[in-house]
Amino acid sequence: MRPFSTLWLYSILVLIMINAAGGFSPKRKIVIGGGIDGSSRLGREQQVAMKMAIIEYKSLCTNCSAELILDLWDSVPTLASTAMNIMNTIKIEALLFDLTLLEAALISDSNKNMTQVPFLSLAPTAISSPLVPQPHLNLIHMSTNIVVHMKCIAAIVGYFKWRQVTAIFEQSNVLALNHGFMTLLSDALKKVDATIDQSVIFPLMRSRGENTELIIDKKLSKLKNNSNRVFVLVQCSLELAIYVFQQANQMGMVGKEYVWIISDEVASLIDSLNSSVVASMQGVLGYKTHFNEASPSITKFRIKFGQSYSLQYPQERNIISIFALRAYDATWAIAKAVGGGDSSSKSLLQNILVSNFSGLSGNISFRDGELAQSSTFEIINVFGKSYNCVAFWSQDTGFTKELPGQDYAAGKTRNETINLGPIIWPGGEVAVPKGWEFLPMVPLRIGVPASGAFRQFVNVSHENVTGFSFTGFSIEVFKAALKHLPYHLPYEFIPFSGDYDKMVYQIKQKVFDGVVGDTNILAKRSQWAEFTQPYVTSGINLVVPTKPDYPRDIWMFMEVFDAKLWLLIPSFSLFIGFVIWVIEQGVNPDFGTGSLSQQVGTTLWFSFTVLFFLQKESLKRNLSRVVLAPWVFLVLMLTASFTAVLTSKVTVSQLVPSAKDIEDLIRENAAIGCNRKSFTCDFLRNVLHVKPENVRNISSIDDYPEAFESGNIKAAIFVTAHAKVFLAEYCRGYKMTGPTYTFGGLGFAFQEGTSLVRDMSVAVLKAIENGEVFEFERQMLHSLNCNASGATTSKLGPRPFSVIFYLSGGVALVALLVTAIPMMVHHCKEALEKVKRFLWVHLLLIRSCSRPIIELAMQSSVGAQA
Repeated sequence: MRPFSTLWLYSILVLIMINAAGGFSPKRKIVIGGGIDGSSRLGREQQVAMKMAIIEYKSLCTNCSAELILDLWDSVPTLASTAMNIMNTIKIEALLFDLTLLEAALISDSNKNMTQVPFLSLAPTAISSPLVPQPHLNLIHMSTNIVVHMKCIAAIVGYFKWRQVTAIFEQSNVLALNHGFMTLLSDALKKVDATIDQSVIFPLMRSRGENTELIIDKKLSKLKNNSNRVFVLVQCSLELAIYVFQQANQMGMVGKEYVWIISDEVASLIDSLNSSVVASMQGVLGYKTHFNEASPSITKFRIKFGQSYSLQYPQERNIISIFALRAYDATWAIAKAVGGGDSSSKSLLQNILVSNFSGLSGNISFRDGELAQSSTFEIINVFGKSYNCVAFWSQDTGFTKELPGQDYAAGKTRNETINLGPIIWPGGEVAVPKGWEFLPMVPLRIGVPASGAFRQFVNVSHENVTGFSFTGFSIEVFKAALKHLPYHLPYEFIPFSGDYDKMVYQIKQKVFDGVVGDTNILAKRSQWAEFTQPYVTSGINLVVPTKPDYPRDIWMFMEVFDAKLWLLIPSFSLFIGFVIWVIEQGVNPDFGTGSLSQQVGTTLWFSFTVLFFLQKESLKRNLSRVVLAPWVFLVLMLTASFTAVLTSKVTVSQLVPSAKDIEDLIRENAAIGCNRKSFTCDFLRNVLHVKPENVRNISSIDDYPEAFESGNIKAAIFVTAHAKVFLAEYCRGYKMTGPTYTFGGLGFAFQEGTSLVRDMSVAVLKAIENGEVFEFERQMLHSLNCNASGATTSKLGPRPFSVIFYLSGGVALVALLVTAIPMMVHHCKEALEKVKRFLWVHLLLIRSCSRPIIELAMQSSVGAQA
């Protein structure tokens, strides 16, 4: 049995070996290319995370049919050329890279076999159209679209109301990419009423040359000499940011009134920086992608990552960032796609695009070649040894103090008014920096209209010794406002001979820093510059010659007194006449004889004739003369005033405008003059629809009277302030007519985004409140050849004569009481006497009639007794 059993076991073993040899199938090797910049902190984190993912995949998938092999190569200095060389010798099934998108597209297009190979970009932002000339369906982004990042930057700038920023970029191998970044940022800033003051491109730090640091230092020095103080690191590696902040800190550019904003690419890696670097970034604002650091899976991963990272880079802090998590998830996305069955490149690409699993960085799914999950950013403020999270921001919710949850996703109202803070700004300041600072060593270039029609506002004259002299109302207001600024503002006036629109446009072209003059604030001009608070209200008015108002002349005398005084004069005259009639009763035959109607007629005639001192009735009592004296004095004053006012009205006020409004002039096809360099000419043509041939350009204020007299124009249209000056200088024969078309007023213009606009607005208001502007206006605009143009005399009322009215009325009332009371007492006594006599007569009659009756009754009584 022993030989048999041995032979049996041997046979069984042979069969097993033969069977095993015939059924063995080796695992298919799938090579994942890894083009990562190992010289950067971001790239090192990504490399470690990718290796960890491959190791975990192998440990969890021992029986899988495919084996993943990670082939990493460094991207310095020319990853694109290196990648193309490697891919021509090794079959790559998928590529993880931190190339620019255009470099990846170049690699994909260089080999027709690579068009179906999935390219997973691990760049911090997803860059797509319009920055990429044509779409590549095999390019997949493990990040949020760059547009969302730009919106977050714009939201921060808009929240603090900064109007201009300086955008800083790190040089790209593709020039169009830098321009595309600026375009996207500019579009986002426009929505919050901000602009890019200038953009600066720093050289790549990873290709550090001898002149790299020197170039950066020179550009920082230029930035320091610029007025704008809001700097945004839009696209910048951590290594460049470290150098920039260290140098800027030494130059004093991370101090008071400075603002620095860092993007996610830098902010998400702050935890990896040492304390000396963080110390140079105090007060910096930034935004970083939020992820749940306290989740058990990330806590577990952090421990393993820290161990692996410390083994390879013991001199660095082993802190994880969102970029390491995304690199880990991207590697697993490929691994899960391989496990889907067919492992060809085309199937692998399709499986990756339909991925949907919960990764360490969040939900991993793709839409339009980008992460479908919308990122939430933490708004951070670097302070002390680390940073504080002051708010959260997402594209759906805006700023929130708490992490947005499902209620926000369901449509909760956006809240842009929350308080972001507390924030410690550079220099330890707690007040929000203005974002702009005037540099005293650079005088402002102020454009001034050299040949305006109204020299009262701006007058530019040439002087041989000093060059140009600048005077006028607008110049004096500007100088007065400068005195109220909290700082010295050096400037130089530069004459400009073009029209006002072109002059303001020079601010946008950065030819001028500002414009001072009689410049109207218009919507069109506000697109080119920013205006201060108006120092003079403004509109548009029509000025026409005057003509006599003949139909109105026949009733002109009625306009001397107002209705109250016209009613008061006859009423008072009748009262005085009645009082004198009462006093003269019984002693004066002129008042006390005749019938009642005759006495009434006499009294009325006396009341009328006394107004003209023509009364013929003589007065017998002194009390009547006392009553009449103040009334005669009042009548004398009323007569003199009536004569004076009527004379004034006869010589002046009968003039009326020759046209009521612009419609009358249009119907008459009349020509209208306007300042040839002002917007008023365009206003006539485009808004009031006056025929272009009827719009006449006038060069100077002195040319208008000649144009009126020659019949060249029938009317003139002025800015309200100009109209007042014209009527003050040429006061005879012209009047304003029609409605006033309101505009923004006259203001000073400066470059957009500068705090000088706000400071000058406050200074202008102080000059107005102090009465300085009013005094300049009185002295320089209204004190000209005459006081008023066609001024009408107002109607007289009782108020100027009220004292004499009260005196005359009081004397008459007292006299009436003194006379009337005794008369009433006398009449009452006579009435009583009559009543007494009447009663006695009736009593006697009653007594005489009642005596016979009594006697008869007594006799009847005696007879009855008998």
